[in-house]
Amino acid sequence: MEKISSAAIDLISARALWVIRQDAATAAISAATEALLEGHDGQGLRELAGASPHINVFELRTLIDDALNELGLATVEMTDDEAKLIVAHFYACRAVEGNPRIRDLTSWAHRVVGHQGHPVAQELVNLDDAYGAYDDGWGEEPNAMQVIVRFVDGARLELKRWIRAGPAKQ
Repeated sequence: MEKISSAAIDLISARALWVIRQDAATAAISAATEALLEGHDGQGLRELAGASPHINVFELRTLIDDALNELGLATVEMTDDEAKLIVAHFYACRAVEGNPRIRDLTSWAHRVVGHQGHPVAQELVNLDDAYGAYDDGWGEEPNAMQVIVRFVDGARLELKRWIRAGPAKQ
């Protein structure tokens, strides 16, 4: 299979956001727009790129799946833990670029993924614990960027498990 574009990964991330009931519309619209700019085309991509951020969540899911199909991709049904891992990867990639802030990422991971969540995401949860200890005067400031980059690399391998060619399951 050829290299998957960042727009396709972001669209899968938007689907994961939808699964865990977080703001998927903004990410989906942005990913569809990016896919169009990358030269992909299709009715679903165009509809999603032009959708309102206040779109009905069920319509959004249909448009995301249509857009994934047009990119020649499908994702298998995701559990909450799998979706949280994909979203953590999505946010971590952005944190490397500076938005969200690293502390916001780790706080989100601790709150949403938690210590019982996906094993690959535990580094982010533990990083939040390390920040808490540091804030309380215990130990040194954690090397957050090193942890995040290592997490992104590890999560990317897991992300590939949820991507395959073909139509999306409805």
